[in-house]
Amino acid sequence: MHFEPGEQWVDNVRVRRFAHPLRNAQGRARVPRRHKLRFVFRRAIHWLGLPAVALPNGDDRYDGLEYLRRQGPHCSGLIDELTAATTPYDVVIFMTALYFPTAVGLPAWGGRSILIPTLHDEKVMYLPWFHRVFAAAGLTLFNTTAERDLAHWLYPASAGDSRVVGAGVLVGRPSAELIAITRERFRLPARYLVYVGRIEKGKGCADLLAAWQSIATQVPRAVLIFVGQGDFKVTESPQVRCSGFVSDTDRDALVAGADALLMPSRNESLSLVLLEAFALGVPAVVNAGCAVLADHVRASGAGDACGTARQWRQAMLRSLERTPDERRRLGACGRQYVEEQYSWDKVCASWFDAVERVTVEPN
Repeated sequence: MHFEPGEQWVDNVRVRRFAHPLRNAQGRARVPRRHKLRFVFRRAIHWLGLPAVALPNGDDRYDGLEYLRRQGPHCSGLIDELTAATTPYDVVIFMTALYFPTAVGLPAWGGRSILIPTLHDEKVMYLPWFHRVFAAAGLTLFNTTAERDLAHWLYPASAGDSRVVGAGVLVGRPSAELIAITRERFRLPARYLVYVGRIEKGKGCADLLAAWQSIATQVPRAVLIFVGQGDFKVTESPQVRCSGFVSDTDRDALVAGADALLMPSRNESLSLVLLEAFALGVPAVVNAGCAVLADHVRASGAGDACGTARQWRQAMLRSLERTPDERRRLGACGRQYVEEQYSWDKVCASWFDAVERVTVEPN
């Protein structure tokens, strides 16, 4: 564990941390086959109008509770705290439905609660246990409309009162001088594309790299740079760079100077990286298989959503061929979208209203 269990104050906020065993301490967590098959054949199930997720039957292994314990973090002390008669909290906010603290803690607490599920269309969410999680929430706050639609399809009888709130985005565009200095320091040409995030196959990085390598000879002076770290090894070359972790200042300057941000991930519930790129006036190319990313691009008009390798190749080439005026027009569309949908004033007002609503309603 990175932090020791116990209590401390951080910036005048009381923080309580709970012990938990190592992940998969009782053996590797595995989704039961019957639920995994529902995930694999979800499109056919949707087409046939059948329930996406089976109802719970009280068996820990079938429902998924055994999986959640093994996956962890299995914080039994946290559950004891939530169920204690002397628990003083007016409202409890649970973030990320996927893990034990929320998946078990929310049904144990019930009552005055807010759930931020950060839901993805992945096999774990096809466990029947999650019907109980969404049914127990006093109010569910989604990051996007696409995420809410997914929840209502997976748990139609359980997904209760909800709103789409998202998160606030505020990032200032670096000066032209800083962008130029950063570009020179990272040895980048005038035209380049950027990926920001965990560098992993599961994030689509292998497919992105393959698509880029297939067109690189057509744009010999352009570069693709990966910003971040991860398990996928990126072999650098004159047209492929990997910066590793960088400061926030360098990251913003690298994105601001790029012709486009590339987001090949299939699983995102919001994507602050994409929204921050829009706020910086940078268009994007995203995975059309991720409804959240595709919705951002369609609603903003600030880029392309690609479903095939050919579309990715075409979109990257198009990004590098845009004129300054075309890039500015797309950048303006992205900035307007973020200002209208994800301003801190709007998000904070929604949060205050949500807490007030949950607090005053009966437990």
